[in-house]
This record gives sequence, C-alpha cells and structure tokens, in this order.
Amino acid sequence: MCPAETDRSADAPLAPSTGLRTEASAQTLAQARTRILARFRTRRELIRWSAVSEYVDDAYAGVHELRAAAGNWGSAALIPTTEKAIAIVVKLLLRADDSNGEIQGVVGALLRLHAELCKATPPKPAVLAGWLIDFRFGGAEGAFEPDIAEYRDALGAPGLAVLSERLDALEAELPPPTDAYDSKRWLINTYRQRVAVASGDPEKVIASFVDLSRSFFLHDLAKALVDVGATDQAITFAERAALLEEGWQAERAAHYWADLLHEHRTHDAELAARRVLFDRWPSAKNALALAQTADAPGSTVTWDSLAEAVYERLETQHPRELIGTLLGLDLTERAWAAGERLTTDAGLWTELVAAREKADPAAVVPVLIQLIQADLAVSKPQNYKSAVARLKQLRRAMKATDDSARFALLMVELRDENSRRPTLLQAFDRAGF
Repeated sequence: MCPAETDRSADAPLAPSTGLRTEASAQTLAQARTRILARFRTRRELIRWSAVSEYVDDAYAGVHELRAAAGNWGSAALIPTTEKAIAIVVKLLLRADDSNGEIQGVVGALLRLHAELCKATPPKPAVLAGWLIDFRFGGAEGAFEPDIAEYRDALGAPGLAVLSERLDALEAELPPPTDAYDSKRWLINTYRQRVAVASGDPEKVIASFVDLSRSFFLHDLAKALVDVGATDQAITFAERAALLEEGWQAERAAHYWADLLHEHRTHDAELAARRVLFDRWPSAKNALALAQTADAPGSTVTWDSLAEAVYERLETQHPRELIGTLLGLDLTERAWAAGERLTTDAGLWTELVAAREKADPAAVVPVLIQLIQADLAVSKPQNYKSAVARLKQLRRAMKATDDSARFALLMVELRDENSRRPTLLQAFDRAGF
C-alpha cells in the first residue's frame, strides 16, 4: 500500500542553516550524501507496480532526508546532491514502468526541493542558469521542465539574462523550421515564457507568447499573467480564449475565465460568463455551475428563472446531460420521468436506480429486473459481475418492500434459466443467492 501523497511529498519548509561546520561534520556530511543517494538507486526491475511503489517509498524518504540534511549543513552543501539524485531518478525512469506516474512524482518533488535550496542559498547565477539549460535540453531530462519562475530569486536579473542568452544561442543552432510544429523551438519558447514570468513584467509575458492563434495558447497566457499579478489582462485573454474556438480547449479556458471572474469581479460578471459557457457548451457540468452561480446570495437572477430554458435545451440536444443535471440538483423524480421519455441506456438507468433506490425502492424493482435480464443476455464475465451487483440491489429493494419471498422465487427462475452457465452459478453461490 502506497502512503498518501501528502505523506510522501516532503515539501515542508527548509530548516535554517546552522552556520560553519567542523572538519568532522564535513566527514559526516559526506557520509550523509552517500546514504541519501543510496535511497534513489536500485538494481531491482521496476516493472511490477508493487516494486515501483516500494522504490517510491524509499525515494520519498530520500527527499525527506535531503531536506533534513539541508537544515543541518546548509542548502548550498546539498544542492549538488539533489541534482545528482534528480539525474539518478530520471535515468532510472528509462527502465521502469511508471504508467501511474509515481516515479515522475519523485522527480517533481526533487525539482521543487532544488528550487527551494537555490532560493535559500543562491548559487552563482551563471552556474544555476547553465544547470537549468542543460537539464532541460541536455538529454533524457528533457521530459521534465523546471519552472523558471520558482528560481526567480535565486537567478536574479543576471541569471535571467544568462538564461535568455543561452536560449537565443540554442535557437540559433537550429535549422530552419520545416513544419508548423517544431518541437525544439516549442521547448525553447516555453522556457522563454517562464523566464518572462520570472521577470514579473506583464508586457514581457505577453511578448513571450508569439503565437496566440489557438485557445490553449491564450489560456496559457492568461495563467502566466495571473502568476505575475496582472489579473485584468489575464481576464481579458481568458475571455478571448473562451470565445476563439468551440472545442474542449476553449471550454476549459472558459471555465478558467469564469473562475477568475468569481474571484476578482462582480457576481453579475461571473453569472454572464457562466451563461455564455452553457450556451456554447450545453452540458450537465455547465448547467450545474450556472445553477450554483445563479443561486448565490445576493444574485439578481434566480436559477428558477433560468432552469426551464436550460432543461429544454438539454432535452432537445443532450438528453444524457439533462438527466445528469436533474440528478445533480437532487430532482430525482423529474430525472426518472425524463429517463422514461428519453433513454433506454443501461448506464443512465443505473445512475437513476442508485439515486431513487432508498427513497422509492418499489419503483426501482422492475427496472432492476430489466437491467439484470439485459446483462444475462450476453455470456461474459463482466456481465455476470454486473448482474450480481444488480441482484444485490434488487434484494435490498425487495426487502424494503417486504417482498423477499419474491426475490427467492426469482433466483430459482434465474438458476433454472442459466443452468448451463457454471461460471454464473458459481457467482450466485459466492454472493449467497
């Protein structure tokens, strides 16, 4: 069992340095470095998730020890060790199954610690700028991107200038672009954008986003402007991102726009944005967000005045979303009625049954029987598993309506009808039917 991320993340503040160290303590520091780096090394095959999780536990313990060592011997003494640990874990990733992202999480924790150590005791700006460039563009580490903005205080103006010069030099070495998407130039530009954020200048941030032809570019610019405290400009670009296109990236930008308005503008401004969001992308998620905003204290518009038009739009265009909206608003009976009019989808009826089972068990009985029969129409293990789960629901519903005897008769019928399905009968036995 993996510990919770909060237990593993090792992101506690650094303890203060204790100043000068004796020769003996320097020897102890060398021993500590060796012991800590051993946490990140392994000869095990990291293919099985259990092995990966055990390794990750040790690695996060190493991050904790690095942080504690920085408190004992000072941040500057542990910066090279942290960089070595990062290199070890990144190289190890090349031979590991990290499909659940646990080892990448270790790299992220180490990068955050590295930024904190550099902020506490800044290295020479040129040295730090060189490491950031080499890490991003020097090999396998290119899969990870340290956030330059987190190194702002450590780099200072001289370090940011060196970074910009190195990025210019990297771009100058590239051949002329032959494709609309040039991955190397894209990587350089994303670094430039974070350099601009580190500068704290909104105009430099805007200038660093050369291409604003897509919603996701505008969305990223809005987030970068928030990082430098330029909220007004962020809202403007978030709105542009929301209205530029019609796909999911524009919708995601529209949510960001509405969230910014919620935090920084009037309620009426947010409500107007939520209405635009629903009009452009009618869905249960957007309808429920609109309902929550309309019913907020002090709202000049009530959800009741908007609801019927929203329901009509969803019923006409997106019946599934209508049922999701009604269930989200705890209008279970109305959702049930909509389901009877609009759908035979088993997944939706599963949700409807779950919502109504406790309040009206008698109503769900015939639906559950139909769903069970549909499951058993196909001889597949997953169908058997679904049927058994529904039978447990059916037993609860019939017990609540004092009809347990009918359930026993139904099971006799099901066993008789499926007598040549030994796997299903075994599933019935295990469930106690």
